[in-house]
Amino acid sequence: MNKLLITLVLTFISISATAGWTEFSGSSNDGKVKIYYDRVNTKSKDNVIRVWQTKNYATKQTNDNKTYLSVKSLIEVNCKTKMFRTLAYNQYNQSMGRGESVFQDSTPDEWQNIAPDVTAEDMRKFYCAK
Repeated sequence: MNKLLITLVLTFISISATAGWTEFSGSSNDGKVKIYYDRVNTKSKDNVIRVWQTKNYATKQTNDNKTYLSVKSLIEVNCKTKMFRTLAYNQYNQSMGRGESVFQDSTPDEWQNIAPDVTAEDMRKFYCAK
């Protein structure tokens, strides 16, 4: 488990340095949150897309009495089954995953169905069309 955590932390650092962040169109949600994806470090294997995302919030969010303005996540999207999961994420006190990491979780979520007519479905269509 420690090896995985160290690997993910180093990956977060290296992704920040080499990422090609592009705003996902239609991610605004009334200007409250903007979603960016890393067009440089996206990987695909067996109908599964692995992509880094950053969510920027217009106002501070709170988790365990710690405030954050952005979340950087590594997600997987299964193009065939139309499911997704978060593999790891970090919450940061500044936008675009900058500043101090105030919370992190490297426990992969279970696969979840993507509901139609939500941002996740738009993102699935976009990622899987690549």
